[in-house]
Amino acid sequence: MFSHKKKFDLVLGIFLVIALFVIIAVSIILYLLFSRYQTKSNFINTNQNSNFQQQLSPVELLNSYEEEIQKQIDLVQTSDKDIATVAKNLENDMLNIRVPAEKREMFLSATLQIVRMQDQGLEIDPKASKDKILEILNSLVNYEER
Repeated sequence: MFSHKKKFDLVLGIFLVIALFVIIAVSIILYLLFSRYQTKSNFINTNQNSNFQQQLSPVELLNSYEEEIQKQIDLVQTSDKDIATVAKNLENDMLNIRVPAEKREMFLSATLQIVRMQDQGLEIDPKASKDKILEILNSLVNYEER
């Protein structure tokens, strides 16, 4: 009976040692994974922070906004590409424009109008579509708060 109890203690001891090694190994692996993830995350955050544009005063932001919209108007007027390509490029460019808070709603509305025009088909009447896009962009520059 004594030998059986010693055998049980030996099996329990071996099991506990193996469990301890497994726990230590899993802990080390998790630590290495999270430290590597944290390093990558810090690197990504550093790159994103360096890509932020400088802070502009409200007047500078408004002037920059109007200049960007005017550039888009000029691009649409002078472009010799088909209207679908022009509209797609315009949509992408408009997503990169910094918009003053008081003009955001109007800007979003204009951007959505252009996207809807693309979905409805611009090739039916390219001249009318181009004129409509120019009208939308001009409304952004000439829009006055009431």
